[in-house]
Amino acid sequence: MTKTGMLGLNIGRAPGRYLCLPLILVLLLGLGLTRLSFNVDYRVFFDADNPQLAAFNHLQDNFSASEKLLLVYTPSSGDVFTATSLRALQAATAELWKTPYSTRVDSLTNFQRTIAAGDDLFVDNLVPDDSAFDSAQLADVKHFALHEPMLVNRLIAPGGHVTGLLVTINKPGHSPKEAAAIVAHGHEVEDLIKRLDPGARVDLTGMIMMSNTFSESARADMSTLLPLMLLLVVVGLRYFLQSWKATFGIVLVILLSAVGGMGAGGWMGIQLSSPSAISPMIILTIAVAHSVHMANSFLRLQWQQANPDNVNQAIRDNIKPMLIAGITTLVGFITMNFSDVPPYHDLGNIVAVGVTLATMLSLTFLPAFLHLTNARPRKELLVNRWIIPSLLRLVTQRSVTTLLVVGGGAVALSLFIGNSTLNDQFVDYFDERTPFRIATDYTDEHLTGIYSVEYAISRQGSSSAVDPLLLAELDEFETWLLQQPEVRHVASISDTFKLINQNMNGGDRAHYRLPASPELSAQYLLMYEMSLPFGLDVSDRLSMDRRATRVVITLHNISSQDMLTLETRINQHIKTVFPQWETLSSSPMLMFSHIGQKNIKSMIIGVLTALLLISVALAVVLGSFKLGLLSLLPNLVPIVSVFGLWGLLVGELGLSMALVGGMCLGVVVDDTVHFLNRYQLERRRGADGKAALEQVLYHSGAPIIITSVLLAAGFLLLGGSSFKLNSDMGNATGLIILMALLFDLLALPAWLAWSSRTSTQTATKAITD
Repeated sequence: MTKTGMLGLNIGRAPGRYLCLPLILVLLLGLGLTRLSFNVDYRVFFDADNPQLAAFNHLQDNFSASEKLLLVYTPSSGDVFTATSLRALQAATAELWKTPYSTRVDSLTNFQRTIAAGDDLFVDNLVPDDSAFDSAQLADVKHFALHEPMLVNRLIAPGGHVTGLLVTINKPGHSPKEAAAIVAHGHEVEDLIKRLDPGARVDLTGMIMMSNTFSESARADMSTLLPLMLLLVVVGLRYFLQSWKATFGIVLVILLSAVGGMGAGGWMGIQLSSPSAISPMIILTIAVAHSVHMANSFLRLQWQQANPDNVNQAIRDNIKPMLIAGITTLVGFITMNFSDVPPYHDLGNIVAVGVTLATMLSLTFLPAFLHLTNARPRKELLVNRWIIPSLLRLVTQRSVTTLLVVGGGAVALSLFIGNSTLNDQFVDYFDERTPFRIATDYTDEHLTGIYSVEYAISRQGSSSAVDPLLLAELDEFETWLLQQPEVRHVASISDTFKLINQNMNGGDRAHYRLPASPELSAQYLLMYEMSLPFGLDVSDRLSMDRRATRVVITLHNISSQDMLTLETRINQHIKTVFPQWETLSSSPMLMFSHIGQKNIKSMIIGVLTALLLISVALAVVLGSFKLGLLSLLPNLVPIVSVFGLWGLLVGELGLSMALVGGMCLGVVVDDTVHFLNRYQLERRRGADGKAALEQVLYHSGAPIIITSVLLAAGFLLLGGSSFKLNSDMGNATGLIILMALLFDLLALPAWLAWSSRTSTQTATKAITD
């Protein structure tokens, strides 16, 4: 019994050793699973030196926290200004103060209304706790609320039919249970409102809800669609391989690779997030691709003649292409560490370990398992019996037509790749069935937006944010902002000063303007602050050193590209009109808009670079520049053509598409390597082009078809997810795998058949001449 390949493997002599040793390694790695945790804090998406994160942290350190939970209350009567509605608002406001990690609660009822009596300034809730709720008081509250700029389009709809309760959150960000606890309490308050006002509608939205829905959607897909995908793969493998033993062995390889990769993530101290949580799916694709090639070789030999050396022969047939594919795919995922998004580093590192394990297990554990269980197909593989002969006739007899149809179609699709813009609409990550999406769309239509941009503004040469010069400039800036079509509401300290000045002048609307002197501004601020209740101070508008002020710009639910365009427009306006200002801008949505743009570009460049390096490596390993260059065809063209199709049908590339190239890399490269390695081997044995292609298709055609069809079906199943990150990734990945199948089994063989026939004709003509 001969040793097998460069690694000196001899499975037939000691199968138990090759079965147990990998299991021990996976067990040790799997112990790291206990160290894994899930991080739902959106700041995990940013490097510590990210400029937008640095700006955001500066705002958080100098002002009050800005994470929000927004409850949108639509009374059953359709009118907020009734006794029932206002009592429900008061009760809900009081209960929301108990929200975990809350620092402030703003609502219509506890809005601080200022009243002047002589030289004294009194501040009280707009709806005091002892309100009589008579018709005169209700009319007064309604008139005030609907004419107060700090309330309209923020906490009250202009028509008075919808109101909001805004909870400011400052959570540590150490555990996913934090957001879950906040959301759970929000739903308790929702139930309270509905008990006090039967028939009312209550919607929960805001950044806290978005973060929580991100993690809930990702985990829901992992707990439902991933098992369905695995079940589909299992049933398909049994159908195509005609062997339950081989199917079970492949499933074990998949599970062990995933457990080992995720366990390694735990040992590396990785905290899972939405991107890295899909690591098991990527590992599944690569493990299936590797193990099906090995199982197919072994079962084919067993069908021809059962022999103890079949296991070693199967390894000899596959060890070189599997090692090449495993190493090149490993390098491809390690390059994800160059991404601007840390969770993609985690994803790349987890999958890198999983890829290594999948390669090792497919060369040791799986053949040992197949040998020990004496796996055999019940009948000849269906693919070899029905599909391969037809494919062989097509690519050899109509090679030019096949090339023109498949290649021409791919080129035509690729022309539309420029139709796509790098853009994201974060609310649209969730389809219309998701409660968060329903709530956010309703809020945007009836009350306010959940997107915002925040500016910290100070004036050169001024040590106070209440300098009348700065306040006047802020007022002018706010007027300009409200003229922008994307802007829903603007909140700044200048509005507060105008209201105080009006009240200090007998409530005369003509005095709704800024105080004229620094001394008066300082006096107003001192009087106002001394009158404010606990938790409702001005730290949300003024920095702790009182040198800078925060302007919060609330937006409609716009796309990331529109947000970046707006930011550029605002910054240009500040630079032109207020050059004396020192500003810093940020917000969670602005941060994601920047990182989404940068990440898509870096990931596309990374995948293309990885594919180019893989082609160069194949040229070196196979000793053929021609085959290395040719490998770009089935590796690169399917990705480019599907991105072209995406540009034709969708027109936007967002964060959801950043993983697609890496997701497909393992399967696409694996199939190409097996095909070209077998073709080169047969040609070196003296076979002509047609005979070599026949051997390639009978040896490698079946596993290529099996893995591509099953994985494409599985990913297209994932395309039915309600979570855009997963549905886009599933649809695009499934299409790329199918396109790669067409190139591996139609375009590539047709090119080889045509080129070998052309070479033969040229050589024959030369001899004749």
